[in-house]
Amino acid sequence: MALPILMYHAVLPIGATEQVRGTVPLATFREQIGWLARRGYRALTLDEVAAALGGRHDAARGRSVAISFDDGYRCVVEHALPVLEEFGMTAVLFVVTGAVGRTTDWYVPKGGRAFEHADWSELERAAAHGFAIGSHSVGHLSLASASDAAVADELGASKEAIEKRLGACRHFAYPFGSHSDATVAAVQRAGYATACTTEAGLNRRGQPLLRLRRQAVSRTATAGRFRRRAGAWF
Repeated sequence: MALPILMYHAVLPIGATEQVRGTVPLATFREQIGWLARRGYRALTLDEVAAALGGRHDAARGRSVAISFDDGYRCVVEHALPVLEEFGMTAVLFVVTGAVGRTTDWYVPKGGRAFEHADWSELERAAAHGFAIGSHSVGHLSLASASDAAVADELGASKEAIEKRLGACRHFAYPFGSHSDATVAAVQRAGYATACTTEAGLNRRGQPLLRLRRQAVSRTATAGRFRRRAGAWF
């Protein structure tokens, strides 16, 4: 058993040749999700991923994949989630709680654009439609180089903010993929069931649940590269 967790950031209705850092064109995203659906893939929740990796044999039946989005951008709620619903798939949105309802320019210095983040009402609608809302910290801080107190605050305050509005928050994604043994221990103390890194690879039985690997889907992913990211070698 090998479970891929796909990692996206933004999805926008732009031309296939238009390059916006951090963004997969909507048409490309629809093609990717449609490809998975036509080949019988089932989109797992991270709770199901955890059960499967822990040895529960019925947690991942047949072809399985998990889908995640980092940062909590409005365009994901507007464009990506309807596509997933159309094909009967689910996903987890990792939200930077300090940026909810704001616009950030994280990608601008790298040749990208500013992005609007979903507000709480939009996240509530996403959760009501069955999409999980996880934490991506309060301020998108690189946790491995932060103080113990700062790490505890980033983990705890973001979890509390999500649970106050949306219910249980069980899943975390490390900003920038930055983590260490101390960070992982802090995530465990904060009460998260899983945590996603940016380390590439598939997840097999016994994979530490607070160090889950993901397959990044970039704006330049070809059909063949996407299929490899999804573990579709069969």
